[in-house]
Amino acid sequence: MNTQPEVRLKAVEIYIKSGDSLRRVSEKLSIPRLTLTRWVRWYKEGGTDNLKRRKPYKRPWNRPSRKIEENVMLLKERDPALTLIKAQKMLETEGIRMSMKGIWGIWKRYALTGRSKKNPYESFGPLTPEIKDSLRRIKEMLKDGRIKDASEIVNSLPSFPNDPILREIPEESLTPRRQLDRLSFFFGEIPFQDYYRKVKKIRKALEKKGLLYSSIFAGIGESFALSWMVTPQKNLKLINLLEEKTEGVRNSTFHFYLSYSKGNIHSRLLHFREAKACLRQCTNLVRFSPAPTFFTALGNFQIFIQDFRKASLYFRKTLEMEIDDNNRKDLLLRIALNQEIAGRYANSMRFLHYAEGNIERVRSIFAIIRAHCAFGLGDITKSLFLLKSALEESERGQLRNHLHLASLGLSAIQAALGKEKEAKIMLRKYLPLFRKYGMEREVLTNNILLRKNILVNEHIQGFPIFHLLSLLQDGKYRKALKCARNKELLGFFHRAIVFFPEPVWQLLESGKDTGLPRSILNLPVFKKDIPVYSVKFLGHLIVYRNQEYLKLNLRPKDTSFLIYIASSREKSISLDKIYRNFWPHNKKPSRNLAHLLVRIRRALKLPSHYLYIKEDSLCFDCYFTTDYGEYQEHIAQAKVLLRAGEWGFAKREYLSAFKLFRGEPFRKMYDDWSDDKRLEILFGYETEVLSFAKKLNSKERTEEAEKLLRRA
Repeated sequence: MNTQPEVRLKAVEIYIKSGDSLRRVSEKLSIPRLTLTRWVRWYKEGGTDNLKRRKPYKRPWNRPSRKIEENVMLLKERDPALTLIKAQKMLETEGIRMSMKGIWGIWKRYALTGRSKKNPYESFGPLTPEIKDSLRRIKEMLKDGRIKDASEIVNSLPSFPNDPILREIPEESLTPRRQLDRLSFFFGEIPFQDYYRKVKKIRKALEKKGLLYSSIFAGIGESFALSWMVTPQKNLKLINLLEEKTEGVRNSTFHFYLSYSKGNIHSRLLHFREAKACLRQCTNLVRFSPAPTFFTALGNFQIFIQDFRKASLYFRKTLEMEIDDNNRKDLLLRIALNQEIAGRYANSMRFLHYAEGNIERVRSIFAIIRAHCAFGLGDITKSLFLLKSALEESERGQLRNHLHLASLGLSAIQAALGKEKEAKIMLRKYLPLFRKYGMEREVLTNNILLRKNILVNEHIQGFPIFHLLSLLQDGKYRKALKCARNKELLGFFHRAIVFFPEPVWQLLESGKDTGLPRSILNLPVFKKDIPVYSVKFLGHLIVYRNQEYLKLNLRPKDTSFLIYIASSREKSISLDKIYRNFWPHNKKPSRNLAHLLVRIRRALKLPSHYLYIKEDSLCFDCYFTTDYGEYQEHIAQAKVLLRAGEWGFAKREYLSAFKLFRGEPFRKMYDDWSDDKRLEILFGYETEVLSFAKKLNSKERTEEAEKLLRRA
């Protein structure tokens, strides 16, 4: 009867419907009472599917009792450095005889040894027949809404596999060990500050229970979060604590991670020799664990010490190994970053295309790499738009390091446009924030670009980027260019040279080769005859040409058209699109456009070859910035800072954004584009003002909120 599921189903159905006792039903059906009891229990645990199983999971006869298994498990949990021989002797003193293979099997079931090389730092255990059977029962219970019963089974298991069903069980119903497993699924989904607080709480709970081995994995998760949050000093303190816990542990993956993390921290603190020592340790450890995870990590380590050539070699070597699609795309993204830093922009964009569709938490890095490529190709309008997008995409806590990359890119754009003052304001703005979090690398970079008298000693010059910047600071242009070529830093050099334009000016004046591509030499900072217009339209129209005020007297449609081209993200606009926006019902829109362009050129003092019609498009080779673009930059930065918990910095950005509104934009402009843009700007402004006022009220700053709303 045990091999006939139909009999089980029928018997349990009769028992449930009859309402009789188990004894009476078993007698009526001629089934042993204990057998019927077992079937009913199976039904309660897993429903009808549980009864349909032909071979229910049965605990092996030679497995020790759960009490003995737990004792063996606790030996390793309480002493992570315990070996199999020592464990066997300790058990013998308690009168328990067990082979080393048996001890190792128990430790493996509890995920205390024999970990996967693919995910060595996750706390998940193996998918054994026992776990498979339990998973099926858990899923049935959750389907029936029996969360309490499901959580009891989850907590009773020796370990839990990498199965997202754990997300459906509330964390308060789980033990600290299972809470750690569950939290792994939320890495990158919840803000890193929240992840850090949760995993730290779990680590403390595990330590309190004496589960020191599991607490190491919680500590590693804590360190991951601190690394993304860019808090090196705090992370170094945690790594030292984990080193004490793992002393004597024969687990190369632990020691690799600790050396790797220490190297990352030392590189952030500009300790080059210490970082190199950690790299040597990691390289030696990889010999014992030649897995893709560790080769990728070595590539990342080379990025920490700014050896981008070797980093690419490690990444390419990992691509030749057996890895899943997500890891492959992640590697392609890293190679794209290296190619962009080396100034190979076409290659970088090609690798980015192959890496598309990567995990959400790196979407902002995609935008930053594209922005750097656009800058290198001379399209700083597109670069500006992409950097704003990068700030908006930084949703998950990787905000401080991405904020530095984005703000550095924005300041480079200002410098490239010849706006030295604005570039310096951007560089200075976040120095207090970077100092607050011990971001020495970022502070030093900004200070050198600000041309402060910074002594870059030999220790710091071990990092190629700082050696390059120190050469530029000392006016040694040729040596800096040679360093950039040798160390594959030409992409970085193209963005850094706009802060030190004097040597390039001298070479251009004397007719000598600068070694820079035409796309960089055509930037306004080097080609000073290119007009750069600042168009302020958040109120009455104000226009500056190369930072000199222009007195304009334009018709409403001319003003609207000027704002239209100034707001464009591209260097050319389709004529059909222009006609639809400005003369949708006119029979000869081309004539109207021709007359309008004459008036615009005259008003802007703009030679015709900078604003012209080519084939079916309107093209312009001059540069435009707008106060609305500046407003969007401030709002994007404010939101990033707010998500990072930096209220003071965020408030400053919000107020700077709102001050740019001097009145109603697009006044007396009634073309289709102006109508749409007016609504877009004003509704967006209203939303941001109300959101900020709500935040002020929540911080009991009611007066400030009311003042802001009255002005708006």
